[in-house]
Amino acid sequence: MKRRTMVSVLSMVASCFAANLFAADDPFNGVWKRNAAKSKYTPGPGPQDETVTVTSENGTYTVQFQGKTAEAEAIEGGYTAKDDGTPASLTGSPVVDMISVRKINDRTVERRLMKAGKTVGQDRATVSPDGKTLTVTGSGPNPTARKYTVVFDKQS
Repeated sequence: MKRRTMVSVLSMVASCFAANLFAADDPFNGVWKRNAAKSKYTPGPGPQDETVTVTSENGTYTVQFQGKTAEAEAIEGGYTAKDDGTPASLTGSPVVDMISVRKINDRTVERRLMKAGKTVGQDRATVSPDGKTLTVTGSGPNPTARKYTVVFDKQS
């Protein structure tokens, strides 16, 4: 897999984390679409397209992501996790196979991205006070320790 594709996949995984894992009225729940104009990847480029869907049930949170890498390759995957920091399986990424999510407050979560039991990236997702914007900031699993700020607009 090309390095850029892996970086794009990682960014999507990181974004998908997005957070969101709580009750039906949790500000993370819903469908989020990446705002390319407001998102930044160092080094770039980022994915061409990305949508994240978050739902919750009985304390279990499900995050699904789909989109296209910088090379226009389709990608999709997701995870089901609790917000207590317990690692959970993640699908759809060649560079991350587990994720842990820890709730900081009602609008913020931190995630740890892992491969073969080792932490390879981490980020923080925050929903704006008006509930319309989700911002994910972190660094991800690749040899250059890529940094990203990914901004999502709420669709529903």
